[in-house]
Amino acid sequence: KELTETRTRRQVEISEIDGRLAEKYEAKLQETLQELRDQYESQMASNRQEIELLYENKIKNLQAAANRHSSAAGNALDELRQVRTRIDTLSSRVSELEGENSALQNRCRDLEKLLENERLRHAEDLAALENDLARLREEMANQLQEYQDLMDIKVSLDVEIAAYRKLLESEEARLNITPHGSPESSQHLVRGGSQRRTPVRVGAKRKRTLLEESHEQSLNDYSVNSSSKGDIEVAETDSEGKFVKLHNKSNQEVALGGWTIIRKAGDHETLYKFHRSVKVEPNGYVTIWSSDQNKEHDPPSSLVMKGQKWLVADNMTTTVFNNNGDEVAVSE
Repeated sequence: KELTETRTRRQVEISEIDGRLAEKYEAKLQETLQELRDQYESQMASNRQEIELLYENKIKNLQAAANRHSSAAGNALDELRQVRTRIDTLSSRVSELEGENSALQNRCRDLEKLLENERLRHAEDLAALENDLARLREEMANQLQEYQDLMDIKVSLDVEIAAYRKLLESEEARLNITPHGSPESSQHLVRGGSQRRTPVRVGAKRKRTLLEESHEQSLNDYSVNSSSKGDIEVAETDSEGKFVKLHNKSNQEVALGGWTIIRKAGDHETLYKFHRSVKVEPNGYVTIWSSDQNKEHDPPSSLVMKGQKWLVADNMTTTVFNNNGDEVAVSE
């Protein structure tokens, strides 16, 4: 009975202990589960915040990229509009150039036809000129042949005249009618029409004498009128066009840089311009020689023109102009 009571008491104690332990373990389990739940919820909250922050950053980046792409798209649209406008302008310009090109091609064809016509006409004119030239050459050949025949006849006549003249001179010498080689005989032969040998020489001598007399007469008729409006005057002008000499009649040096000399001979004229460094000393002279006189160029007193010469005519006017174009001196 004690054993049964003890066992019963022990079972009750054990059951009580098991109940307390079970309650204790269950409370501890609940507490642990609550701690785990709280830890999990806090971690989830932190993860949620991180994910939200990450997505917000990504959304901002994507929004910025979208804005950039939108601005780039706007710029691309503007550029596309400009390119289209330029394409339209270039297309119209191409159309205009094609029209001009077609017009120029038509003009070129017209000019080619005109050139071909001109070439044909030129060929015809050239053929006509060649025919005329051939005809003139033939006529010239005929005239040369006639001239040769006349020369042969003239030579034979000259030989006969010389033979007759010798016979006549021998007869006159034998009969002592007129001295051989006298002036009367020479003059008689000249009047008789003989133009060979001695009479020709006499005629040539007389002609040369007449030319010399005419030249002397022309020299006697040669006159010079000169005037000056400043310190420079035309001192001398050669009548054969060799040189022109200027004189500085002042007591100061005169610069001739840019001055010009114009020689008018008939319908032609010669223009000479002084170099900018040319000067004439007081009471000095400067001579400008023609290029064909083989004179040495020795500035400032002796100057030689390059490829020019002083023209000559019956009436010659030499005028000096300063660098302002004003007339300074003239010689006629």
